[in-house]
Amino acid sequence: MDILEKAEKLLNEGKPRKALDLLKKTKKDDAFAEYLKAEASRVGGDFHAAITHYDNARRGHIEDPELAVNILNGMAACLRTLGKSEPAYTFAHEAGRIAQEYELEDAERHSRLEMAMALRAKGNLEQSRALLEMILTEFEELGDSSGSTYIHWALGGIFRLQGKFAQSVAEFKKAVALAKKDKDETSLGYGYFGLAGVSRVAGDIAGSEKYYRIAADIFKDSEDLFARAYVNCGLANALRQKGAHDEAYTRYQEADKLYSKINDEPDLGFVKWGLGNILVKRGKLKEAMKQFEKALALFEKYDEKRGELLTRLSIASLTYLLGDAEAADRIYDAAVAEAKNEGLHTYLETLT
Repeated sequence: MDILEKAEKLLNEGKPRKALDLLKKTKKDDAFAEYLKAEASRVGGDFHAAITHYDNARRGHIEDPELAVNILNGMAACLRTLGKSEPAYTFAHEAGRIAQEYELEDAERHSRLEMAMALRAKGNLEQSRALLEMILTEFEELGDSSGSTYIHWALGGIFRLQGKFAQSVAEFKKAVALAKKDKDETSLGYGYFGLAGVSRVAGDIAGSEKYYRIAADIFKDSEDLFARAYVNCGLANALRQKGAHDEAYTRYQEADKLYSKINDEPDLGFVKWGLGNILVKRGKLKEAMKQFEKALALFEKYDEKRGELLTRLSIASLTYLLGDAEAADRIYDAAVAEAKNEGLHTYLETLT
């Protein structure tokens, strides 16, 4: 078994760090080796590193059209996760074109799935939902429970953004049930992330904390740094809303460290926003404003609209507390108007 085969085996076993260590011996002009490095980085949660390796792979010599499609889909997945939905859609669309040309049905379906996720990231929720539901039918006909799990998870996120909490919970529960049936720990953890998130926004803080703690236990020894960062930030949010500010602050600090390690700036914005809210509760208003300003800069940099609008609303409230009601009104009214224009319900998330 050569280096690439060993690395691919390690990846399939959920050991991306070991795979990356092994792949250090390979050259940048080896397209498949760079693709494996990209996949290992993506699975480990380092999306910036993954994009670099996917880029290297694209520039290498590629004879296999399926590899070319997989590289483009990987790029799309990383880009939309980092808030770059437009280029993500472009890469996924190109992947689909190549897959159709070479009659690669599974790869073409994956490309459409990435297009749907890019649309979701762009805020085109109904268009994304329609495409996801079409792909779900295909997965169900094929008996692909792993693919169906992912679609239910994605639909749960769309319904959450639309304020349809009961439907969101139902989709996440379907994802969890399928993941349990398949004994897929990673998908199970992400299913609980979804349940925890929608429960929190809907005001079920006890349920949210419960689901986040279950997910935290699933990912406690995981090499997926993104998942570990995400669960710390999510649990911190639930604890903050519960009033357990000390543990929440510690969890935010851990999330800050992990997101910084993988250069995930859009999600780091939510950490800064959460820290700002705790500081408001502690009466440290000027320190809170600094955290909100850091969060806003990160959200604007990556076009993370929900985070941006939540932060603007927090800044409006804090501006009022600091004694400038006129400025607070301007900031608040502009944020609400933009949320309505974007089709988001952020301004109604008073329990967030």
